[in-house]
Amino acid sequence: MTHANYNRRFRSKKQGTVRTPARKLVSFELGNIYYAVPIERVQRIVKDFNPYAFLDSGQSLVRHQEELITLINLSKIFPSSRSIADSNYLIVCSLNKSDRLGIPVPDMPKILEISEENFCEIPEFYRQNQLPDAVEKLIRSPDGSEVFYLNLDLFSSM
Repeated sequence: MTHANYNRRFRSKKQGTVRTPARKLVSFELGNIYYAVPIERVQRIVKDFNPYAFLDSGQSLVRHQEELITLINLSKIFPSSRSIADSNYLIVCSLNKSDRLGIPVPDMPKILEISEENFCEIPEFYRQNQLPDAVEKLIRSPDGSEVFYLNLDLFSSM
């Protein structure tokens, strides 16, 4: 009978690449362009909401479950996207302990699992073409499409 440590010590190590853990993201489409935010920052997705108090910047407010949420109008930041009026869903994200950010989107968002090696930097030459600072990285999704990764912390400075 062999000792348990004997088997562990002399077992051959598996050859291959080390897998990096996948990150879960909430992905949505705006004007044929895909965006994603980290799932750990998403609190909930709301269907049918009524925005009010529109500002010239395109931001507005919505009250949901006695919580006041600031909506960003992505059509002001990303010209190819639609206005808030065309949105059926609201992605509610946490910015800090008390502030909530709402991202209005026309269609139900999807969950993506992406490994770190699929994240890449956005070329500086492209970034100079008035790309918002909140667009932090570019992701190659499993279906072959490109997805812009949004850093929610940078929305508060916009």
